[in-house]
Amino acid sequence: MVTDAELMLRVKRGDIRAFENLVGRHQRPLINYFFRAVWNRQTAEDMAQEVFLRIYTHAKDYEPQAKFTTYMYRVARNLWIDRMRHEAHAPKTVSLDAPVDAEGDTFHDVIGEDAPEPDARMEKEEKTAIVRKAIETLPEDQKAVLLLAEAKGMKYQEIAEALEIPLGTVKSRMHAAVMKLKDLLAGKTGELE
Repeated sequence: MVTDAELMLRVKRGDIRAFENLVGRHQRPLINYFFRAVWNRQTAEDMAQEVFLRIYTHAKDYEPQAKFTTYMYRVARNLWIDRMRHEAHAPKTVSLDAPVDAEGDTFHDVIGEDAPEPDARMEKEEKTAIVRKAIETLPEDQKAVLLLAEAKGMKYQEIAEALEIPLGTVKSRMHAAVMKLKDLLAGKTGELE
């Protein structure tokens, strides 16, 4: 199997098929990464597309110094920061027919025949909303580390490379994020259990 780095070097030489292969391999995880950051499927898809556009546009500058995914998530993080700087963060309303997960399932797709009782579903959604809101209150640097570690399963060293920060900084930001979430959710323990 051809590695991501080899594909990217082919892209650098103008091979569009190599680029299509990279997109095919990494599009879904990248959309899921953004989905967990913005909780909006359309925005997540748009941001993933923008990351691939940036990677393609700057392919001539690519040097395989780290794993391709590290490079890709560095571009993704920079895009995310740019977007957060330019957009006011406002609460969003969601239609019951809107996608409720990264796969595009709607509320109606999710409930199915074995759906939990409405009270149980509402309780679960409330717990999820509480956790999401707590994560949203984290400073961007802590949130980025948490999302890469928890949502993407990246190791601390990979996060350090992707964010271009020391390993110790990753560890301290993760610790700070976890402690802040614990504090924020401590008052909600009855609701979260």
